[in-house]
Amino acid sequence: MGRNDETSAQLSTALLHVQRRFHRETATTSLLQSLGGIHRSCGISSVAWLTYALVLTLKNRENTSSEIIAVASTILSLLCLSCLAAFPSVRYLHHNVFERIHRFAGWTILGLLWAFIILTISYDPATKAYSKELGTRLISQQEFWFTIAITILIIIPWLTVRRVPVRVSARSSHASIIKFDGGMKAGLLGRISPSPFSEWHAFGIISDAKTEHMMVAGAIGDFTESLVSNPPTHLWVRQVHFAGLPYLVNMYNRVLLVATGLGICMVLSFLLQPCSADVCVLWVANDIEQNFGKEIKEMMSGHPRDKVIVHDTADFGRPNVSQN
Repeated sequence: MGRNDETSAQLSTALLHVQRRFHRETATTSLLQSLGGIHRSCGISSVAWLTYALVLTLKNRENTSSEIIAVASTILSLLCLSCLAAFPSVRYLHHNVFERIHRFAGWTILGLLWAFIILTISYDPATKAYSKELGTRLISQQEFWFTIAITILIIIPWLTVRRVPVRVSARSSHASIIKFDGGMKAGLLGRISPSPFSEWHAFGIISDAKTEHMMVAGAIGDFTESLVSNPPTHLWVRQVHFAGLPYLVNMYNRVLLVATGLGICMVLSFLLQPCSADVCVLWVANDIEQNFGKEIKEMMSGHPRDKVIVHDTADFGRPNVSQN
């Protein structure tokens, strides 16, 4: 009985460890899947809270200044404009308009936020004047330090912007392959732009983690179409790359990655470089060689059937992935 009890205790401990690890992995994955929703919720919440605060301020107008009300009203107006520009109907149909409003309105709001913080902290309702002892007051207020943190977080990515040489080849009129020097880890996304102040586009990175990495850009907009019709020799990039959801593959022991079309860019690197997980890939795409070129097709070939399945809908039709 003693030996059986010891075996049962060990089994229970192992099962508990697996259960905890499973909950940790799923919780992390769920959180990262919700980042877009969290971002939108923060934007909407900021509009709601600022509207509420502005209404309260207007009710007690004698305790503030017209300058503070004007700055707060301008910030609120720009936030509303940014939220409206982020609606799917505007964002997808007028992407460049969305990009410019989001960026330049955001920078303007940051400048106005500094003005708002300085005005509110230095204003004395008793004397209805601004205090000259601004430095001491600023240091003692948490709003000042929050604004510094926000400013630093916004500036950091722009410090990594560089103009780099690229090699662009258009295998078809539907997509182009953009190659860069330097290897990258699997599961990362990169941002590129023809001009750093105009528009940025995110693409999955394909790399064997050795000498180079590449992106495949579908020709679905002005910028991506120009990559096919007029390939550039240089592009602007952000050297700080961010992890896409497939990056979490490293948290699991065995993973099935299902990709459609250009989604292969996010998962192909896991076949080209060593990975801690046992990765299997199912790729469903239309007319693969015509749309993606021989290079991508060759990268997907040569793997065992139980590891990689490539389904070309031009040859086999549209599959029912959930049943298969």
